Amino acid sequence: MNLNKINYNEEVLKGGLIIAGVSILVTMVTYIVNVELMVAWWFGLLALAISMGLVIYIGISFRNAIGGYMSYKKSLKFTFLVLTVSYLVGALFNILLYNVIDPGLPETLKDLTVQNTVAMMENWGAPQETIDASIPEIEKSIDDNTSPMGIIKATPWGLLFIFIFGAIASIFVKKNEEVSDRIN
Repeated sequence: MNLNKINYNEEVLKGGLIIAGVSILVTMVTYIVNVELMVAWWFGLLALAISMGLVIYIGISFRNAIGGYMSYKKSLKFTFLVLTVSYLVGALFNILLYNVIDPGLPETLKDLTVQNTVAMMENWGAPQETIDASIPEIEKSIDDNTSPMGIIKATPWGLLFIFIFGAIASIFVKKNEEVSDRIN
């Protein structure tokens, strides 16, 4: 397919909305089925793996649509923009989820996170005073990460994370044109 027939901004928006949609769907299914999964460490890794797989798939699909080749630089730009759209949509969804859909959810997540962290620290043999000192920090972190202002304040760190995430995905998306070593 010719690059002139493809609207780059439309492809970025479409890719970002697909990743955001899948992420929101996974979050809502988890929320409905078992909220406790939302604080499980392996659930976060699973969500990252799904997002990584999707951004690589979307990037390769775009690369193939524009002729089958894309430099690392162009791949990084595309994946970063797709992930930025996804991140911004996800941030808006999180603000809605924590403040409109279920304002009690942050408190539930706080309780579950404290329980999981205390259990993990006890398994590692941490002294009780260390465990007790960490609980207010955990609670503050959850409060910060679920408030609208906290979500907005986290955006620079989120963008840095998705840049790194995009840099890794771009390794799999890029494909340079083959250069012949033949001399005619």
